[in-house]
Parts: sequence; C-alpha cells; structure tokens
Amino acid sequence: MKGLPTLHVSGDNIPQAYFRAIKAVWENGLPMRTQYDRKNETGDYIDPPSRDARVLIEIKNPLADPRFPPISFCEIGTYIAEIFGVKDHRVIPMSILRHIVAGNELSGEEKNFENFWPYTYHQRLVAHPESVGGDTFDQLASAIETIVKVPYSRRAMLTTSVPNLDPQLPEDIPCLREIQLRCVEGEDGVLYLNPALTWRSRDLYKAWGDNMIGLTCFLQWVAQVIGIKLKRPVELGSIADYSMSLHIYGQDFQKIQGDEEKGLAKFFDTFDEESFVARSLDSESAAYMLVLPQLEDLKSAKSIANWNFGQDQIDLINWLIKSIENKDLKA
Repeated sequence: MKGLPTLHVSGDNIPQAYFRAIKAVWENGLPMRTQYDRKNETGDYIDPPSRDARVLIEIKNPLADPRFPPISFCEIGTYIAEIFGVKDHRVIPMSILRHIVAGNELSGEEKNFENFWPYTYHQRLVAHPESVGGDTFDQLASAIETIVKVPYSRRAMLTTSVPNLDPQLPEDIPCLREIQLRCVEGEDGVLYLNPALTWRSRDLYKAWGDNMIGLTCFLQWVAQVIGIKLKRPVELGSIADYSMSLHIYGQDFQKIQGDEEKGLAKFFDTFDEESFVARSLDSESAAYMLVLPQLEDLKSAKSIANWNFGQDQIDLINWLIKSIENKDLKA
C-alpha cells in the first residue's frame, strides 16, 4: 500500500452508520502513529499505532430512530447545548489569543482568560474572526440567506478554519472544518437540507457518535429556520460526513479487541450490527433519560458558577428544554 485507505460507509441511521464505520476502520485502517500515543519513562511507546483511514460516511436519515448509539463518551445534553453556543462566552478574545500564540505571557486582566477556550464550533460559525481587523462574521446567517435565495446553491459554505492562527494554537485546532448547506426538492413537496461535513481529524470510537448527535440536532434547527424564511416545509435530509483522518487510537484497542485479564469482552463479541442498533435509544427515551436532565443540571447553581453563565445562557438552555419537551426539536 502506498497511502491511506479511502473507505465509504452508508447507514440508514446514526447507530447503523457508526457500527459500520468502526468495523470498516478496524478491519481496513492503516496502522499509524499519532501525536497522542503514550510513552513510558524511557520513551518507548505504550500504545500500539492507531488505525487510520479517509472515510466518507452517508447517513440516509440522521433523525430516524433509534438515534442514540449504545456507547457515548460525554454528557450528550451538555454537548448539544455547546453546539448551540451555550459556552461561546468562554472563548478567548481574538486580540488576547493572538498575544498568546505569539509566545507572550498573560498579565493583568488578561489572566482572567487563562482557563478559557480558543474556539467553539458554534463561535466559529456565527462569529468567525476575520483575517484582518477585529471584526467577526456570522457565516451561518449568510449561508442560510444564500439557501433562502437559491435552495440548490453550492455556495452556502461555512468554515471553522482561521489559517493564520490555528496552526500556532498550543492545543487542538478545530477538527470540524467545513459545512455545506444544500437543499433538494422531495417528491412529497418538502425541501430537504442535505448537509456535507468535512473533518480534519476524528476520533472514531470516542467522538464520532456524540459529534453526530449534537450536530444533527443543530442542523435540524437550521432546516427549520430556512423553512420559516421560505414559508414552506424544510426538513433535515441525508448527510455526507467526510473525515480526512478517521481513526481508532491505540490506547482504545483493549476496548475493541478485549482483555481477558481485565475481563473485557471484545467489541465485536458484545455487538454485531443488529444488536448495536437494537441497544440504541430512540430520541424520546434519550431525551428524558439523558438530554433533559443534563440540560436541567446546567441551570444548577454549581454549573452557573462553574461556567459563569449569564441570563443569555440560561435563556438558551430554557429554550432547548422547551423545544425538546414540545417536540419542536428532536433530541
């Protein structure tokens, strides 16, 4: 082999696509080292090389039940709120961020931003820092207006990338890179939003499923906004999700291949495709078991103090809770 394998996976819903992607990368991925492989005190690798591939995943109906895979590695209700922007106020101002990447230490009031983030996906979509000057640009509003004018336009593009900044960030740069919004006419008279997503890098085992739940919930809302502006039904249709590097880290191999000494069963002994999908949750069950309780917890005194939530953030959380409870949004 002279290069990375390029794989194609298609699934009717998120859990089916997720299982098929894990199976495809595990069986066909190229062994490759990563910057996150652990080493011991002598500098020898503890972890085996990851398995890596370029992968295009089609999800034919991302809102279809069952929707929530049986494995998850975050508080999914909290993550959905993040995708909708509840923590955008924790992003470091661009002027200070450039100061940091230039190698300068924070001083005075700048130290208030020591534990803040360099970006969130939502912040880059609705307040993208322009390359020149101190202005920001709402790409999402612009892309929606493009689709409202010409639903089949190929120009409704959003990017999270800031090329003259991101490579210098001391921590991770955005994994999600671009979103294209594009609509097709259905035979049922409904306009279907068919987003295409591109990713720089993606942890398949521990991130892909949660990513897709959060982003499809958000894109469902984007479709609704387009429908309101067009005064006609618009729904979320199929999604094309392309990762330039979709990988299973070596440190997670025990979870896939099992460990008899630790009593860990092999992933593919625990699950086949049918059982993986069968043990997934439908949206309503997941909403009341996971999403809504976690959203309510974000309004606790502890969470408000921890994240420095103001009234804008509380209003957003309350709107999400009401929208899911009223079934205006499918969790």
